[in-house]
Amino acid sequence: MHCRPEVPQPSGAGNLPDCHPAAAADEVAALRPIRSILGRTDYWRLNEHRRRAESLGSPLLMRLARLIRAKMLDAAILDPDQLPPDVVTGTSCVTFAIGQRRPETRILYHFDYADRRRNQLHVGTFAGVTLIGMRVGQRMRLLDGSGVAGEIRVLAVGPDSATAGPASG
Repeated sequence: MHCRPEVPQPSGAGNLPDCHPAAAADEVAALRPIRSILGRTDYWRLNEHRRRAESLGSPLLMRLARLIRAKMLDAAILDPDQLPPDVVTGTSCVTFAIGQRRPETRILYHFDYADRRRNQLHVGTFAGVTLIGMRVGQRMRLLDGSGVAGEIRVLAVGPDSATAGPASG
């Protein structure tokens, strides 16, 4: 298969390796295997993020789709009640640091959220996809739109925002 951007490509992840620059694919391949644990709900929501990114088709979103696909292929999938409490989920309050920057605390969400709390982080971003499924203490290289942006590490995972009370402050 040859890459012809002017010709519509079939949807799905099957055509990714043949129609995109090898350098971008190599960056994602270098991360593998991606050690992560996903609940079934997060797994299927990640698949929806991947499908949306592929349907838009920009180079940036195709790189994000490849990262999501690799994470889904390598992840251990568990029922939500079997997830260890230190695993980042799509509704977790997570404290993390990128490189030597100050730690940040964010609440992950997939597509919508019930309130307007500050410090939200959409799962459908490079940082969100990288964080979901990681455990406290785990480190991983963080990709962005132009390559490797540094290393991200999970410092703490708080209660899920879906079950936590209203945010203070």
